Order: sequence, then structure tokens, then C-alpha cells
Amino acid sequence: MVTYSLPYNTLPEITKLISSRISFPTMNIKRFFLILPGVASSSVSLPSLLIKLLFMETNIKQKIDLIAECIFTKVQTPEDESFDYGLYSGKFGILLFLLYYSRFSKTKKHLKITENYAERLFEQFIIKEKLHTFCSGLSGILYLFEFLRENNFIDMDVNSVQPALNDYLVFQMRKNMSGEYFDFMHGALGVGLYFLKKRTGLEYIRELIDFLYATALKSDNNHIFKWESFVMDKDENFRTAYNFALSHGMSSIIIFLSRVINSGISDDRIIEMLSGSIDYFYSQEKDFLQFGSYFPSCIFKDSPEDISKSRLGWCYGDLGVGIALCQAGKAINKPKWKNKGLEILLQSTQRRNLNENFVRDAGICHGSAGIALIYRRLFLETHRDEFKEATDYWIQQTLNFSTFKDGLVGYKTLKKREGICDYSLLTGISGIGLVLLSYLGSAVKFNHISRQPGKHSGNRLESKILFQLSI
Repeated sequence: MVTYSLPYNTLPEITKLISSRISFPTMNIKRFFLILPGVASSSVSLPSLLIKLLFMETNIKQKIDLIAECIFTKVQTPEDESFDYGLYSGKFGILLFLLYYSRFSKTKKHLKITENYAERLFEQFIIKEKLHTFCSGLSGILYLFEFLRENNFIDMDVNSVQPALNDYLVFQMRKNMSGEYFDFMHGALGVGLYFLKKRTGLEYIRELIDFLYATALKSDNNHIFKWESFVMDKDENFRTAYNFALSHGMSSIIIFLSRVINSGISDDRIIEMLSGSIDYFYSQEKDFLQFGSYFPSCIFKDSPEDISKSRLGWCYGDLGVGIALCQAGKAINKPKWKNKGLEILLQSTQRRNLNENFVRDAGICHGSAGIALIYRRLFLETHRDEFKEATDYWIQQTLNFSTFKDGLVGYKTLKKREGICDYSLLTGISGIGLVLLSYLGSAVKFNHISRQPGKHSGNRLESKILFQLSI
């Protein structure tokens, strides 16, 4: 087998090799038959309730169709070179939505446009993509390829160039580790997530374990583990902090280590880090009724008393902490952690005020769609009515955010106090559309009223990919 040498800043040598090995199997597209999602309360008369739910589902489908048409128009226009190829931030996130929408719509025209767009991306991204990150670069894109292959979207053979790809990613991962930059979206852990998904490069996962253990700040008896990172404060200055967030903080470390355990890798230090970091979380827990959340977003190293209530969102706040505790508890069969995580997540369902919880747009990252995504997944796993009701509420809020005449299907993403038009998966309409598709997909095989075991599995594909990609 030929081994291809790869410069560490570009990947042009392997472009033709990869693009020549792309094929699109015929998609097995099943029609989505919609049935009414269930309702926990019977306080409303059944006829009026049915009308209300049918109206909501009709609105959701119409919104999905409008989002799709907006994106199809975009991908058929001349490329904007400032728009990156990333999974979270760019073109491959858009592709993910289009692939699912093509299955949903069962329209040959949509399928053809999507396939043409995919082929164009595959031919171009390695030449033009300079980043390695999970959010905006190669590790996230390759993670997506694994998912798409598993679910019969594409068949792409990159075995002949895998050593070169690995060399590039490992080089960048080690640069991040030398700078003590663990961030899963933009740093070392994102590369680790790809190798876990690929089920290869276990030696690199062990390097990450070494890195996390070495860079953790530990108490004298190793009872507490915590990691420093830089967080922007309200004055837009970066300061050293202990960040609890799923997006850039210690919750992502806990989830990553839980996945390492689930992959079959055994190392006593993993358990030690999980126990120590969760003990640190416990030590920082606040009184929810007085503080407004269980945890602050972060604790600044130079002013630990300068804390405030955290937002409700995918990126920061109690949702990420609750998910981390649940996943760690399941990974090592520790009910105490899982139950605490569930307590936090259940309590969060009562947080409905948009302004008080800093929910100001519809995107996945810090908006209503990300909240709905998390609650829907929790409902599918736990069958708790609280999560079903919260999902319905935040889906409705996601529809309500579509109000801008100059937005994309009415949506704008809030960035630095200004609304911008955004097509991306993480913060834009591709993510919003995929969450709405996922919500409709839950009704395919699930009748909430029946309460029969096994009826809750449903069609989880859209939610599964979003939940996987949300760490």
C-alpha cells in the first residue's frame, strides 16, 4: 500500500484520491407518517387539543420546508469563500440537514441537488480546509463521515490515505496539548472524539488521558480535579477560569472520559479524574431556589466570589452539567451521579422565562432549539413526561423566534448583540431545521398514550446525530 506524505498545513496531495472513491448508494427513503405527540395532561378537551397539535405539526413541517428551500437556494449560488467547511460552523453541517431533509421529502430534485452539493464539498474541502478542529475543521468532518457511512448516506473509502489524515490530526492535537488547550470544539479533545468514533488510534486516546491527568489541578489527596481555561468576561476580556460548560469546559472532559470508558479502554486514572472532577462540581453547587441555577457558568480564578446564575442552553449552564453527570454515572454504574444529573435536568424543565434564562434566539448553541434537542433526547431515554412537556414548549419557542422580515425564514442569530443571517448547524437554520425534523421523526413509531415497553425507541436518527455531535 502506498503511503502519502502530508504537509501539516494543507492536504492537497490526497484530494483526488478521496474524491475518486466517493459513491452514493441508493437511499432507502421511508415516508414519515405523522401521528400526534402525546400529552401528559387531560385538562384540555380532546377535540381542541387535537386541533392545536395538528396545527403545530403543520406549522413545523411548513417551517422545515421553508428552511430547506432557503438552503437549497444558497447551495446552488456561487460559493462564498468566507464560509468554512466545518461541521458545526459551515458547509458540512448544512449538508447534514440536506441529507436528512432529502430523506424526509422523498423528492428526486432535492436528492439530486444534495448529492451534487456533497460531491462538490468532498472534492474541495481537503484543499481548502486548513483547520483540524471538531467545530470548523477536519476532525469534525471525518467524524461526520463515519456517522454518514454507518447510516447508509455515503460510502467513502479513505483507507489508502488514512495514515496521512491521522498524521495531520495528531500533529495538531499535540500542538493543542502543548498549549494545555483541551477544548472539544476547538482543541485537543475534538480530535480524540474522532478517534473514538473511528475506533482506531487508541494510542492517541491514551496520550489525551496522560495530558488531562498531567494538566489537572489536584488537591493534596487527589480528591479534587479541575482544569483551567480562558473565559471571556462581561467586559470581553479573557480571564483564567474553571469552566463548567459543555461547549468549552469541564463537562466536556467528563463526557469524553465517559466515552473512553464505554470504548473499552481501562485506566485507573480515568476513574480518578471522573471522581475528582465531579467532587469539584459538587463542592461548587448552589441553592437552586436562591441562585436560579445549580451552577454558575464558570468561576474566575482571580475572583472566585464573582459568580452569577448560568444560562439555560446547550453551550453553558446546568444542562451540560446534568448530561455529564448522567453519562459518567452510566459509564461506571454509579447511581449517585446519574440521579444527581437527572435531578438537575428535571429541575431545569421549570425554567421557562426567556429573558431570565438568557434565551434570545433559536439556534442550537445558546438558543431554544438546543434546549429542545436535549429534552427530547432525555424523554426518549427516560420516558419522563416532564421532558416531553419541556420539549414541546421549547419547540414552540423555536417557531416563535421566526420573526425577522430580513432574516432567513424569519430567523436571525444573536452575535455581539446584533442579529445576523446564519446557515450553520450550531447557531443557524441548518441546526434549527434538523431539530424540527428530529421532533417530527419521534412520532413515526412512538405512540405516547400506549405506554407500551419498546414503543419509545422511535426514529431517533436525527436526534442521535445531533446528540452525538453535541458531545
